[in-house]
Amino acid sequence: MPLFLITCKKSGDTDKVGTSTDKNASADKKGNLHIDFLDRISNEEIIKGKENFQKLNLKSDLKINLNYSDFEKMINSANKKYAKFFFLSDANDSLSLGMALSDDDMLNYDKDALYILSGDHFVPDSNGIFKDKKKKFDAFKSKLVDSVSKNDPCDMIIYTLDDIKRYFQMTRDIEKMTLHKIIDLQFEYIQFKDFTRKDGTLIDYTKNKDSRISFAVKTNYDDTSAARDVNISSDIINFYYDAGDLKP
Repeated sequence: MPLFLITCKKSGDTDKVGTSTDKNASADKKGNLHIDFLDRISNEEIIKGKENFQKLNLKSDLKINLNYSDFEKMINSANKKYAKFFFLSDANDSLSLGMALSDDDMLNYDKDALYILSGDHFVPDSNGIFKDKKKKFDAFKSKLVDSVSKNDPCDMIIYTLDDIKRYFQMTRDIEKMTLHKIIDLQFEYIQFKDFTRKDGTLIDYTKNKDSRISFAVKTNYDDTSAARDVNISSDIINFYYDAGDLKP
């Protein structure tokens, strides 16, 4: 099997703090596959981010597992520029996730195609449920404002659809080259907070990220099939990507 290189750094973000791409290096670039997407996030950041999120004691699942194929079809068929994700909550302050497909980088209830999470699918909004749950989260999030950074949790996590489509292409390419079938798409809730790695390196997040809740994205592959006989580094099929841009 030829050697493939997955490059995972967003253009223009070469000096961004809090990401790790050093495992993607290879001296032999012949036949390598180069794919650009959002910044890769290290396992240490995931562990710390999950611990931070759990300490908030929110009424929430710690992760979301989406039906990969259905979400892929939704994004590929959407005639929009952006996918915007919003935290929602119900009357019991239980946390959930909503999505808006849009041509604008701001929430527009009249023009955006709104979706709410139902099981492992995003389903079209009905009867203003999205708006009601968004208002309830906006009222609740003041309890989560960090006393040091003064940041509130996060109003919106935004991706371009082109970025998401490139991600789908990359994960499908990994599926083909490794023979490991895609199971689902996982969103892991995290909270960004500065910390020191085991090697002594300080992870110092930008002001826009510090103390904010977000999620990291991972595609889960079947590594229990006959494909496990193929010698594939865990680093190829077991990694997370940082969330999109956090707004405001």
